[in-house]
Amino acid sequence: MKAIISILIVLGLFYGAKNLLGKYDEITKKGRGEITAAPVIPIQLQGLPERFEPALAEAQRLGPGSFKTFLDRYRASIQDPRLGDIELDYVLAVSRSNLQEARRVFAEVQARTPPSSPLYPRVKRLANSYQ
Repeated sequence: MKAIISILIVLGLFYGAKNLLGKYDEITKKGRGEITAAPVIPIQLQGLPERFEPALAEAQRLGPGSFKTFLDRYRASIQDPRLGDIELDYVLAVSRSNLQEARRVFAEVQARTPPSSPLYPRVKRLANSYQ
């Protein structure tokens, strides 16, 4: 009988702890004010011809130097909002090694991104870090 009561007490404590952690997660999610809007997926943005996708992926893989070369070479063929999205990816990649360059490119993207652009939420999120 003593063993059964001990098992019931342990199960009750486990159940109570599980419910308490669930309530904690619920409260912290509400407190953080999580963004419910779906993030912009770069492939969905218009402006990059499909033939440049492999070159872009390769440039991103090779690092900021190759990324800048890609942008310098193909910038005229890419249109906003995809151009701005690619440049923001470049900003994130180059910021570790050259913060001034990252801020310069970010300022250019920010200046030409209107509030109606699908890229605007991303620009707004990054604004505090690169201004």
